Parts: sequence; C-alpha cells; structure tokens
Amino acid sequence: MSILLNIHEPWHYSNWEPVLRHLEPGEAQVWVTPWLHRGPDLVSQQRAQARTVGWLERQSIPYLTGDLSYFPHVLATLAIEERLVPIDQSRQVRMLYAVISKRYTYSELNRICDRVMVASDFGRKLMERHRVRADVVGYPKLDDVFNGVLTRETVRQRFGLDPNRKLVLYAPTFDKLCSVERFAAAFDGLDPSIDLLVQLHPVSYVKELDRFAELGPRFGWVPEEHAGIAALIAADLVVTDYSGVTFEACAADIPIVLLDDPELEPSDDVEMVHRDVGPRVSDPAGLKDAVEEELTRPERWATQRAYYRETFFDHRGTAGPRAAEVLRELELEAHEARREAVAQSIGLTV
Repeated sequence: MSILLNIHEPWHYSNWEPVLRHLEPGEAQVWVTPWLHRGPDLVSQQRAQARTVGWLERQSIPYLTGDLSYFPHVLATLAIEERLVPIDQSRQVRMLYAVISKRYTYSELNRICDRVMVASDFGRKLMERHRVRADVVGYPKLDDVFNGVLTRETVRQRFGLDPNRKLVLYAPTFDKLCSVERFAAAFDGLDPSIDLLVQLHPVSYVKELDRFAELGPRFGWVPEEHAGIAALIAADLVVTDYSGVTFEACAADIPIVLLDDPELEPSDDVEMVHRDVGPRVSDPAGLKDAVEEELTRPERWATQRAYYRETFFDHRGTAGPRAAEVLRELELEAHEARREAVAQSIGLTV
C-alpha cells in the first residue's frame, strides 16, 4: 500500500513533517510537483520546484518528483488540486495549511476530495456547507507550540536572536491585499530599540519580491526555507494585514496589529469578518502608536486571542498523529476497494 504527500514549496514540508513523525519509515513519500491547479505562472512554478528539490536534498529528505507512474492508495495534498487519482482505486485527501479563506480554503472546490482534514469544528462546518466530508484533526504545524516544545526562548536561541530585545514580525499577505506599499515607510518611525523581521507570504517569495524593496535596512529577512511558525513564535508582536498569520498568532497568544485597507470591498471571507483580534490601523501615521501600545500592554486583546484559539484550532497538540490515523484509514479503504474490484472481475464474492 502507498501514501503520497504532495508539496510544491519548501514551506509546505513543515505541514507534513509533524504527520510523518507518526508514520513508519517508508509508509509515506513526499511527492514534489509544480502547483497543479490555480498556481503561479509556469516559470515561477519551475523555479519553486527546483528550490524545493534543492532544499529537500540539503536536508537529506527523500522525495519523488515527476509524473505518477502508479496510482497510490492515498494522495494527500495541501492545495486544492484537480482529481489526480481514480475514484475507484485511490483516495484523494486534502489537509488545510491555513484557516482563512480568500474565497478558496473552504470553497466548493474541495468536493474533488474524498476527505478534507481541518483544524477545528469551525472549519468542518464551513466545509459541510458545500457537502464536503471533513475530519477534525487539528493543525499539525502548531503541535510543537501547543505541546510547549517550540517556545519564544528556544526559537530565539536557534536563530541567534537577542532574548532581551523586543521583536516585531511583519507578515503581510500577497497580491492586492498586501499592505507593503502603503505601510513600508511607516516602519522606519518605530523606536530603534525594536528589532524588525519580515516574513513574506509564500506567493510573494515566488513572484513578488520586488514589491518589498522599499522596506528599510532595519528589517531582517526570514528566508523562504525558514518561513513558518518558528519566526512567528520568536516575535513579541505581529503586524499583518489579511494573512492567516493573524490566527496563528492568536493560537500562540502573540499580540497583533492589523493593517486595514479602507478601500477594500466587504466580503464574508474569514480574514475580512474576524478582525477583532487587535488594534486596526488604516493610516500609516498610526502604526507607531499602535505597535508601542501593544508592546507595552500585551494583555489588552488577550481575551479575543483566546476566543479565536478556541474557535479556529483544536489545540490538544495531537494533530500529527490524528492526521496519520486518517491517512491510514483511507489507505485501508482504498486497499479494500481494489480487492473488491479484483474479486468482482474474476467472479468471486468478497
């Protein structure tokens, strides 16, 4: 039997790694492909695939690439893909890598999957609106946070960051919702005693790097291969706009300043509706005061952060083993379906 875990970018691996810990060696394989559906342009895809393969090789992580030469029992994806394996032989499952929507995460496009693994009952209910079968497993890449393994102290030590200085992480989203053009200059006004770090959205690392040239020399950059939860946990405060980092910060009880675009059209997307997690700044001139206030009084919005931690995440820290259990269940289901198909083809009763 076989399980393939699909990734497109180096940061994708951090979603599967907590699951792989609970699978036996050889039980699942990482399959590297370009974005197969709704992805960036072809050149960007090819570059991303080359970077991903290079990163995996430097980490000595085994992987497969290229077209499928066989149909696995289970194909597990992070993005929404086309149906890539036959319904009668295999199971296609998706695991969410974010809890926001951007008209994508919880959409009817998920119907292509036999199952979708979600982070909480909140996600399950949104999926069921579109008649998508969902399993609540949790959010694997936060397991180490919920279990106390990944802490501010351990991360700062790992990256050589000063444990005594205040650190602000700027984590914007991509494309039209990105705040960098409006707010880049405002960060220069923050107190010199504050260290600044920027972590881009994965799409920005692939094709939007030029947009961030205006960010000043005070910023340290999180390399693409290190982007993820660790940089978030190192921060005393997160500044973001319409990124899923908002709710990951809530899960880790890290104060947040939200950058608003007053010209945006209203929508029912999660990141648009649920913005009561910290002060909201629409004028760049207000950034300095908002940041300094949250650093001084981090408890101000703690109740709201706790609410979204409870709402958006099953935070028992067991998402990795639970996702592994779902994959094994689907693997067995596909195996039985194949066995029955063979038996019927030769006239046997199963």
